[in-house]
Amino acid sequence: MSGSFGKRSNLDVKWNRDFIKQKPGKLNNYIGIKYHIKTSFPFDTIALHNFKNGYCGISKVEGDRYCLCYLTTAQNLKENNSSIKEMEQNILCKNPFLKKIFSESEFFLPEPVTISQISFDKKLQVENHVLMTGDAAGMITPLCGNGMSMALHSSKIVFKFIDLFLNKSITRNEMEEQYTFQWKTNFERRLYAGRMIQKLFGKEFVTNRFIGAVKHFPWLINRMVKSTHGQEF
Repeated sequence: MSGSFGKRSNLDVKWNRDFIKQKPGKLNNYIGIKYHIKTSFPFDTIALHNFKNGYCGISKVEGDRYCLCYLTTAQNLKENNSSIKEMEQNILCKNPFLKKIFSESEFFLPEPVTISQISFDKKLQVENHVLMTGDAAGMITPLCGNGMSMALHSSKIVFKFIDLFLNKSITRNEMEEQYTFQWKTNFERRLYAGRMIQKLFGKEFVTNRFIGAVKHFPWLINRMVKSTHGQEF
């Protein structure tokens, strides 16, 4: 009835969903890398650092651990002999802030957690009469920092319509149509804004110019944040 199996699963492949069939492009074929580290960094700060074809974030999680994670293209990895270490050394560490973090931090595990074939392409909210929630319905770019909230919100919406259907208040077709409409009303613009902002990152000159311009206009920054986060629920 409801699918909450994440950004990419065996079911997505079996059902041959549209985003699976897309050729590698600007909104898909990304890889994600995550470490837990011990480092000298303000506990009340979340930082986002840019590099060629990607960006890296760092934030405090629990105890003395910080989460260090980044998103980049599969092409970056391929051009560095498919070696994560080489890619970090040759590309990420060209950013002096990232070089300092990678060289001076203590890594809790020798290898990172990785995920590949990340896609931000559009998805259908209903497939084979299954109502999709969370990343299975549509994935917002990580730099927007709103994926978990969207997953919780979509689960609240899907419960409403499944409950109406099970109580015979609406038909299956009405359930699917009304859920799709409500999902798009709440999330479609956010995902669009996320895709537009995503295109500005990873291009060093464009990103630096963009950040240099908007930092003088706090109201514009607040408006951008609001466009990706929606209303409280």
